[in-house]
Amino acid sequence: MTTTAQHSSSEDEPVLTILTPVRNEAAFLKSCLASIEPPSGLLCEIVLVDDGSEDESAAIAADFAAGSAIPMQVIRNGHRGKAAALNLAFLAARGDAFIFFAGDDLLVGSALPARLAAVTAGMTARSPCVAQCRYRSFSDTHPGLAGILFPRPGMEDHIAGGAVSFNRAFAGRYFPIPEQLPNEDSWLRALAIALDLQVVPLDCLGLHYRIHAGNSVGPLRSFAEADRNLRERNAAYALALERFDREITASGRRRLEAIIRAEELRSRGRWLALLFVGGLSRIDRAMMLANSAPWLYALKTRLLPKLRHWIRRRV
Repeated sequence: MTTTAQHSSSEDEPVLTILTPVRNEAAFLKSCLASIEPPSGLLCEIVLVDDGSEDESAAIAADFAAGSAIPMQVIRNGHRGKAAALNLAFLAARGDAFIFFAGDDLLVGSALPARLAAVTAGMTARSPCVAQCRYRSFSDTHPGLAGILFPRPGMEDHIAGGAVSFNRAFAGRYFPIPEQLPNEDSWLRALAIALDLQVVPLDCLGLHYRIHAGNSVGPLRSFAEADRNLRERNAAYALALERFDREITASGRRRLEAIIRAEELRSRGRWLALLFVGGLSRIDRAMMLANSAPWLYALKTRLLPKLRHWIRRRV
């Protein structure tokens, strides 16, 4: 199942579309949009979908669009969720390549040419391609969680939506995102696994990721919240197995089936059985274990400050 979007750029001058879903981000949206500063000569557009905000987000976006030098569409939608907002944004997009950009983060404009070129250069443009840059956390309210550089060592294939760029060939398979999913990240990774894609690593900082109480995922969540969110997010792997059953690679099928089995055990609290799931990567096993029981989640939370200190010393 694919979704067709508008397309009006030339092969010689690829266009980058920034897909921005927003809901109740009035506190951050002005600084978010102001950070979109592409270098001169880079063709860029913004498609922002307001997902039924109850604050001033839609008005802030409309005011910015009216004075923006970058072509920008603002689309208002009922509160249907982030996945639905991204699907709607893609339908209005004209680009050759795409990035996701949340309304509470800050973009590094100087990294946009590299993020665009990585997925549109030469033959890459004709086959599905995903690239991932680096991103760093910051926080006005939780300074202990600021300054962490991602992706962490060994987690390079755990794709973060705001750090990725991808081309139209990938987008044609990726969209529509199943709207029962809470966000885009797990669907990105599920599709990359299903198609056995190598995610292109970019050694540049492309995003400042804001940590605050409103984040849908992250270290500020309780075990119950984290467990519920993981159940919803990890449904992406079974959905990918179903949607791409006829084109999935053999290795992709094995990896997806291993993750699906591990999630079944994790959600039932069977942490010991997770140790014996075949075909699961070391990082996936560790993440499933750390989120499989309240005591393991608490242990992970206590160890995180030491881990962050170690990471900072290495980068």
